[in-house]
Amino acid sequence: MKKLTFLCYLIAVSLFLNCGSDDESLNSNGGIVVDFSFTNDGNLFEFTNLSEGATSYRWDLGDLSFYCEKENPTYRYTKIGGEINVTLTAMNDAGEESHITKTISAPEVYNIDIEIDGDFDDWKNVEFIYDESASGSGSMQKIKMYGGGDNLNVYIEGNTLMQMELVDIYINSDGDSSTGFLSWQWPEGSGAEYLFEGPLLSNSWGAFYQHTDPNGGWGWSALAGSGANMYSSGIVNLDAETNAIEFSIPKTQLGAIGSSVSLAISELTIGWAAVATFPEVTSTSSFVSYDLPEESYTSCQ
Repeated sequence: MKKLTFLCYLIAVSLFLNCGSDDESLNSNGGIVVDFSFTNDGNLFEFTNLSEGATSYRWDLGDLSFYCEKENPTYRYTKIGGEINVTLTAMNDAGEESHITKTISAPEVYNIDIEIDGDFDDWKNVEFIYDESASGSGSMQKIKMYGGGDNLNVYIEGNTLMQMELVDIYINSDGDSSTGFLSWQWPEGSGAEYLFEGPLLSNSWGAFYQHTDPNGGWGWSALAGSGANMYSSGIVNLDAETNAIEFSIPKTQLGAIGSSVSLAISELTIGWAAVATFPEVTSTSSFVSYDLPEESYTSCQ
């Protein structure tokens, strides 16, 4: 019985020593410790590499057919959303490597394709960016904007007074409210580089004008043939109390476009009588501003 006990003890010691040897072999990767953290603003993720003992890195960001070799990449997810597995592999000069996989959660990516056709279903996944329906008394009440492609697309909802027979649409295209036309109506932020004037209809006599006064005053130059670049659904009656309209402007019409675009609208009757302004004029009024989506990255940045 004592011999059997001693034999079991020897086997246990042998197994312990062998396991220790295997662990040393698994960890003989140059002492690489691989880890990362991340933060995000919507679908834009910033990855921070926390690895130690490595000299090069390889990221599989979960939706790519290639690897990213930046140490601390930034990436915007534009094709998928939800749970995404991100793998970081860290390597040393000896060719040894270690890796870690973490699951991130990116907001769902919607495929938004706006068509200016009077059917507003394609706007359902775009949020209103400005809403005066609770406090405003003008004809225009709410606005959505989307500029994820070649055009700046705009959707406006209002009451039945909204007819858009004539409009002045002031457009700040460079994102700088200190340049362009500085309007007293929107004193907290205007700076329009462009003005569209005319009926808000496709192929009307309306035209775009470019601002020309370096001091921010009223000075405009007509852009010949530019009215053909306004595409509009015309007014659509949604119910007994609500009208809506959508229109688009090619980004190329707006010159050196910035990271954001803002606008304001004065609505008039066909006889040039004032109907309403949007946003409504107050001592703190400003244009409605929209941040254009960043172009999708073809590689990590």
